[in-house]
Formats: sequence, C-alpha cells, structure tokens
Amino acid sequence: MRRRLIALLGLGLILTAMFIIAGELEDGGKRDRLVYALSDYPSTLDPTTVTDERGAAVLINIFEGLVRFEPGGTGVKPCLARDWEVSNDARTWTFYLRDNVTFTDGTPLDAEAVKAGVSSQLNSETAGPYASFIYGPVTRVETPDHNTVVFHLQHPYAPFIRNLAMLPAAVTRPTSDKGLLLGTGPFVPTVVEPDRIILKANSGYWDGPPRLKEVVFTVIPDPVERWRALAQGRADVAENSGAALPAGHKGLSVTQTPGLDLGYLAFYTNKKPFDNPTMRRAVSLAIDRQAIVNYLFPERGIPAAGPLPPGILGYHPDLGGDTYDLEHACQLLEEAGYDGAEIVVVTYKDTRPYNPAGGEKLALLLQEQLGQAGIRVRVQAYDWETCKQAIHRQEGHAFVYGWVGDNGDPDNFLYNLLASARIDSGLNAARYSNAHVDMLLGRAQQAHDDELRERLYHQAQELIVQDAPWAFLNHRLETAAFSQSVKNLTLQPTGGVYLHRVYKNDQ
Repeated sequence: MRRRLIALLGLGLILTAMFIIAGELEDGGKRDRLVYALSDYPSTLDPTTVTDERGAAVLINIFEGLVRFEPGGTGVKPCLARDWEVSNDARTWTFYLRDNVTFTDGTPLDAEAVKAGVSSQLNSETAGPYASFIYGPVTRVETPDHNTVVFHLQHPYAPFIRNLAMLPAAVTRPTSDKGLLLGTGPFVPTVVEPDRIILKANSGYWDGPPRLKEVVFTVIPDPVERWRALAQGRADVAENSGAALPAGHKGLSVTQTPGLDLGYLAFYTNKKPFDNPTMRRAVSLAIDRQAIVNYLFPERGIPAAGPLPPGILGYHPDLGGDTYDLEHACQLLEEAGYDGAEIVVVTYKDTRPYNPAGGEKLALLLQEQLGQAGIRVRVQAYDWETCKQAIHRQEGHAFVYGWVGDNGDPDNFLYNLLASARIDSGLNAARYSNAHVDMLLGRAQQAHDDELRERLYHQAQELIVQDAPWAFLNHRLETAAFSQSVKNLTLQPTGGVYLHRVYKNDQ
C-alpha cells in the first residue's frame, strides 16, 4: 500500500511538472504564434493554379516571385530579383537574382530554376489558368548566367512588371514525392488539414527569419463567429468581418483597404436609347451611390468615383462625372428626348466579390432610384452564367456587371474593358468606342514611366466620364479585425497580408 502511495505521489509530481512545462510551452506558443481566422479555405495550395483571392493570406507567405507588390499597395518592389532593367525599346527585361536564396528544402535558387518554371507556364500542356495573361507577350527566356534571367517580349508592355508580381507568377520547385510545391518564402507549411493550415517560420529565409515562429490559419466561414473567436482570444486576426468594431469590444482594431474591383451599371452604347451619351449621363446622375452602399453593403463597400479603384496607378478621385444630382438628371433626360419608354436592366442573381448583396437586390434598388427621375425600369435577373450569355447577345438596354482586377495595373481595367479592340472578345460588353481614348490607352500600355502613364490615364478617364458608357457604382472594402497586440499588420489590395514583419507585442 505504501509503495502504491509513493508511486502515485511520484506520478502526481511528474504530471504536475508536465502541466507546468506544458503551460510554459503554451504561453511561449502564444507569444510566438499568430492565429488567423480565414473566411474561406484556399481554393488551391499551388500558386500557379490560383484563380481567386481565397487563401491569399496563406500563399503569399509561402511563395514569392521575382518582384512583389509593396506592403499595402500595388507598386512593385524587388523580391527574388534584387533589381531589373528594361531596354530602350521596352522589349527586353533583365532581372538580376539575389545571392544565397534557397528553396525551403535548401536547394539554391538560380536562373535555371526560374526559367524552368516560366517554361512550364509557356507550355500549353502544363500552363496554369493565368499563364497566358502573365506571359502572353513573352517570346523567349534566356539565362546568360546563374543569376540573370532575360525576358524577350513581342512588343512593349508596361503592365508586364505587375504581371510578375502576381501570385501565379511565383517561383516554385516541385518535391520529389509530388507533395506541395516548395517556395522561397518566410514560412513553410507543416500541417494541411481540411479546416486549418499551420505554417512554421523559415529560419533560413533570405530576408531574415520571421518574428513569429508559427502561424495557424483556421477557417471560420461565419463573420459573427470570426468576431467571437477574436473577442474570446481564440484568434488574433479575423479577415473580412466588417469595418466597425462591435460595441464593448476593447483591445481590438480594424484595418481596411479598398479592393481591386468595380461594380457598375453598363449601357449598350451601340443601341437605343443608350447610343446617346446624354441619356447615359442622365441615368448616371440619377444614381445615389452612397445610398446604395449604405443600404446594401455597409462596412463592406465604398462608392466609386470612376472606373479605377483607389490605390491604383492613375486613380482620379476628382472626375466629377458621377455626382448624384436628380435635378440635373431630369434636365438631361428632357434634352435627350426620353419619352418614358421602359428600360430593361439585365442582372445576375448571385453575389459577387464587388457586390456581396447580390445583383438582383442591386438592380431593384437602381430601379427605385431611377424611378425618382421618371425612368421606367424592368429588371431581368438570371444566374451568373446565363446572365453573361444574355449580355453577350445584348439582351435588354443596360446591365449590372463588375470586374475584379488581376494585376493591380490600370490597363487591366481601362484597356481590357473599354478599348475598342476588346469589343469582339466580349470584355468590352458595353461596345464602347472612342478613338481618342484608344490612343491614350495604347500609349499608356507601352510607356514605362509611371508619371507619364498616370497623366495618360487621367486624360482617358476624363473622356470616359463624359461619354458615360458605365455608371460607376462601388468598390468592395477589404477588412481585417485584430488584437491590438498584433503589430505591423497591413492588408494587401491584391489579397492577404505579408506576415514576415508581423509580431505580437508580448514577445
């Protein structure tokens, strides 16, 4: 009996010691660990196959490209390439790799590794969804030495540098066991499960080891539950949970940034009644954008001032073409000779990134607002795919639509959606055509001086506003709520957060 008691006491001491050690480890883990609540699980963990922003917070901390977007913006900074040069004819781009960069398995990064990845994207059998978009102008890739990569382009193309900053342009290395691709980033995946992904710090990272030792990404689809996890200390960061703190929540902060997108009402500019720019401007002036945001997606959107979202090169907040003015709208309707004929607006029923309320709700609110100007509107709603088909065959008179930017470049919005050359492809679904705008967009596409590009885009937008092929409605608002102990947290307009410099102030 005595031996048994001694044994039990000994076991108790051991267990007590274990609990103490475990507690210390847990505290240490909390100091070194960040718990990040995602709204969605990543659609893929292969950056070359990414088609949306889901899980960007995970992937941009594992994989890197030759260049990357600056923290909190769409400017481009060196990454795996320490520098680059563009030839006088803007058709040869030379990138100089950093020394002593390795993949997370210790394999050195060299020019041949970069070329191998690009070559796989130039091969139609192995190319990812964005390969032709990123590398479309590329005719060949050369590696004159182990630290130099040279891209030869078919024609000058200024957006190429932002294409290379996109996640699908990340430099990767396949594993011998055909597991997850290897990257060069500050973190390495250690656990990949259906509801969580755990990353550990890459101690050999070329820009110095991260301050966090571990990042736990957990998926909580419900925004209210994400708030609850944050308020209860079960999460340190909760993405897209609203732009305002709930009452009574102390010790929490919110950061936000406009998304790279646009929701708009487009007019078929090649058919009546919207072949008349005066009629288009009248409708645009009759729309109260702030009221739409306040009613349909408060804390999740901001009114649009023009065709480009804030923070993008060429953004022009003082265009003045979309200011709500019902009296002026009525005057223009009379000038345009509007006779009260019914206007059919085609829309989608689904939600979209730029419209979390859904297209039908938006169209019905537009119907109500335009009715105040005496414009009779009938809404025709379809599922997303059927809606696109209806727009392609020019059903109705106008349509609710939107766009999510790909590379953070103004060319991706303005040339893609409003250049005459994009009418046949269907991207310019409004069938808008202005030779002066085409000339400005073409020059901006080939110019490599950002100041010149900005001036050209400002001029183009001023003409676009006067022509009013669209009524610009709103941009989404990306948000993240976080504990005030978390420092250096900055949202990327392109999705996610760079975590390399993030830390917690109890460290």
